[in-house]
Amino acid sequence: MRRDKKNSGQQSFRDHTLIAPSARVVGDIEFNGGLHVQGEVDGNITVGSEGGQLVIGETGVVRGEIRVPRITINGRVEGDVNATEHLELASKAQVEGNVFYVTIEMLIGARVNGKLVRLDEERRNLPAPEKPGAAPAGAPPATDNS
Repeated sequence: MRRDKKNSGQQSFRDHTLIAPSARVVGDIEFNGGLHVQGEVDGNITVGSEGGQLVIGETGVVRGEIRVPRITINGRVEGDVNATEHLELASKAQVEGNVFYVTIEMLIGARVNGKLVRLDEERRNLPAPEKPGAAPAGAPPATDNS
């Protein structure tokens, strides 16, 4: 069964690069088009001026920061993930780091050990969570009237 990428809603890229399961890359990678990681990358991954999409397969491992607009993870990432368009965390995804996203799709089984931070134009400064036993924000200090 052939999948027509033009009708799937995803961008079609002319250039595709595969890092095979038996390969290990040490150093930063900058790419344009599509990058599919099945092996190991010890370094940061960024996209060039022409844009691109990153797919980390089940056997793929990335140890470093990722800055790519469209990312699909079904392997392991040890580092922060920055997806400025769309992020998909498939069922076997494991992320050890903070995840910055605009839109996210997370399937059952995916794991993130870090913060999920939505990137939007209107950042809200939310108050820090209250500590157990602390007075609610804006409440007058407790006084002892005995």
